[in-house]
Amino acid sequence: MNGILSRGALLALSLGMACGGATKSGTAAPPREHTGQAGGAEEPAPTKPSASLDPARQRGRELRDGADLLDKAEEYWEQGNRALADHYFGLAELIVGPEALASLAPRFRAGGPPLVTDPVKQMRPGPPQPEAVGESEKEEPPPPAPPKTEYASLSGVVMIDGKPPQGEIGVVTLEAVGARRLPLPVPRLMEQRNRQFLPHVLVVPVGSPVTFPNWDAVYHNVFSTSAPKSFDLGLYHNGEARTVVFDKEGIVELTCNIHANMHAYIVVVSAPHYSVTGPNGQFRFSRLRPGKYVLRAWNERTSAPVKREVELKAGANSTTVGVAADAPTGPAPDKFGVSRAKKP
Repeated sequence: MNGILSRGALLALSLGMACGGATKSGTAAPPREHTGQAGGAEEPAPTKPSASLDPARQRGRELRDGADLLDKAEEYWEQGNRALADHYFGLAELIVGPEALASLAPRFRAGGPPLVTDPVKQMRPGPPQPEAVGESEKEEPPPPAPPKTEYASLSGVVMIDGKPPQGEIGVVTLEAVGARRLPLPVPRLMEQRNRQFLPHVLVVPVGSPVTFPNWDAVYHNVFSTSAPKSFDLGLYHNGEARTVVFDKEGIVELTCNIHANMHAYIVVVSAPHYSVTGPNGQFRFSRLRPGKYVLRAWNERTSAPVKREVELKAGANSTTVGVAADAPTGPAPDKFGVSRAKKP
């Protein structure tokens, strides 16, 4: 094999690092699991530190394990499987530390989204979140009542190609014309649980930090290549998390580079009034000031939000909004833009 890094070369790269120095994830090698990629291979079984090994021998074991993973990374790189090459390179980094492999990182990561390198933080799991999260009226106090007038309310439904959704989740926002007011940032969680994301649709105001905890006993690699926020969280394990601040409005599509079935959306909004839709596309806002508003509506089957102006009178108002089912279907591409759709 014409691998770029032999075991000897890996040892040479690591000269100058203290024997027994801490790795980024401790001394245990990654657990055995399937990658979920086409043609994926199993990862190595755990190698737990032994009390009988002195620091130099323990470090040597880590370096040998890391070299084996680098050999696999190079094999997949030569085969053109960038996603799996990056995956095994990331596992090698977890064992020997990213500093030792920094000169090789561009080879495996070029063309992918920016890597988040902040240290992981430890977390404890709570109850599972619902499938959809994001209701401005539950998070901010209602506006003061307009003097000597009634509040306005708006209820309605988002239709997809003229039909009510069949469980697909959408988001509706309202912003008063000529009275721009940004919503306050709200910290959120986007869980990796049972090899799925929860929530499936998460609404966050611009500037909100979202923390991504992993509650599974396997590694995940959450990423997005969406224009509002492109990022790669790298590999981390059960009870660990990283945080991303979403500072630009738009739809951020999430997936996992290891498990192609994992899929979710973060909808970043700048409008002060926002709500997720019910299972049949229904939505409702209450206690609004009467006047003209810009309404935006989106559904997970829609490639982009639709926008229109509505005028709300004091009292109850209703509307129907139509969107097109024009979003791509099937698994999202991997972090390098390669299709992961199953072939017939």
